[in-house]
Amino acid sequence: MLTFISIGPGATDMVTLGTLRFLREADKVYCFAVGNVSHSFDIIADLDIDTSKVITIDIPMSHDRSKANAIYDELALRLKKEHEEGKVIAVATEGDSSIFATTHYVMDRLVAMGVDCQQTPGVPSFIAAASIAGLHLVKLQERLLIIPGKTTSEEILRLTSEGYNLVIMKLSMAHQAVSEAFSTTTALQFHYFENIGMPTQKYEILKEIPDTFPYFSLMIVAPPKKGGVL
Repeated sequence: MLTFISIGPGATDMVTLGTLRFLREADKVYCFAVGNVSHSFDIIADLDIDTSKVITIDIPMSHDRSKANAIYDELALRLKKEHEEGKVIAVATEGDSSIFATTHYVMDRLVAMGVDCQQTPGVPSFIAAASIAGLHLVKLQERLLIIPGKTTSEEILRLTSEGYNLVIMKLSMAHQAVSEAFSTTTALQFHYFENIGMPTQKYEILKEIPDTFPYFSLMIVAPPKKGGVL
């Protein structure tokens, strides 16, 4: 069995015991990097895992997905070969492997080739964010919706008017949409998070929109509630 492991958003104390066991037992651990920077690698290193068995794969960030898809194809074949050789392989992803996880592009290829795969659960970044801010994401009959950054101000306003508390992932793509929604209404709170689980983490209820949203950022949008919680 080839295992796709979830290592949480950044803090080592958010890594599950099951994930830690897989990291220790694996012959090789693969993780992804962007621009030769891998937060997954940093988390694993902080767990005192032997980094000589950790291999980072750089993924180009581009709207042209052909280069990334070629890397996924090559990596899937490599993992299949090593798995068939009897090696214990783990592939790590930040957060939870079922939520906007790059690793699933590789896992889907392996499953299509008949390779048995499993994945471990992890703490997703928006759950860690809500904990840090002391937010109650949903209660009673409220609803929660997770959307990607490719959205519009109209969609944000419509969904919140329909009673959804929103989590916006991939926030760096949503600057215009969030800015326009923010300027349109005072009936919502925009809870802004950067680098959750990392030493540089940041949280604030926005009073103004920053010039940009970095890659590792997310937002929770909801009507304000008494006591400052959702």
